Amino acid sequence: MNPEFENQPTAEQAAAKIRLMGFDVDGTLTDGGLYFGNEGEVMKRFSVFDGQGLRLLMDHGIKVVWITARSSAIVEKRAKDLGIYQLVQGCKTKLQAYDDIRQSLGLDWQECGFFGDDWPDYPVLKKVALAATTPHSPVLMKKSANWFNTRPAGDGAARELCDFILSNQTGYRNPWEIQ
Repeated sequence: MNPEFENQPTAEQAAAKIRLMGFDVDGTLTDGGLYFGNEGEVMKRFSVFDGQGLRLLMDHGIKVVWITARSSAIVEKRAKDLGIYQLVQGCKTKLQAYDDIRQSLGLDWQECGFFGDDWPDYPVLKKVALAATTPHSPVLMKKSANWFNTRPAGDGAARELCDFILSNQTGYRNPWEIQ
């Protein structure tokens, strides 16, 4: 559980209030593998299932941002294709980038979540209400999290988180159930 909050909400309580959801890219939205050819990075695998989950969040009015330490034209293209609110690449201080976005939207930390899997994500996980991480994350990160994926990273982990958030949002109705 997140030590920054004296009365940290459960993951369900936090998900109900989310207005801004941030994601690391490698190891959460992808399997974490980096594929290089002679000219540099040539490929990353993104799941359309995860992409649909991100679209559902955005359609519900939740701002989705990606903050990643690496820079990649592939990530830029995928973010643009999905309509991600903001993409921050080459970021060494993810907490500062996230906080700048949070403040620009006038949100409290209790309305924020982040999904990360390694040390650059740790400061953000310590601040947000919904701190999501993976089973392969370092132990200290797991202790700061209140939500863990069960699906593989890059193959449904983000969708699992999106569905969890939406299932806890007041007034959310699955668009395919509406008749």
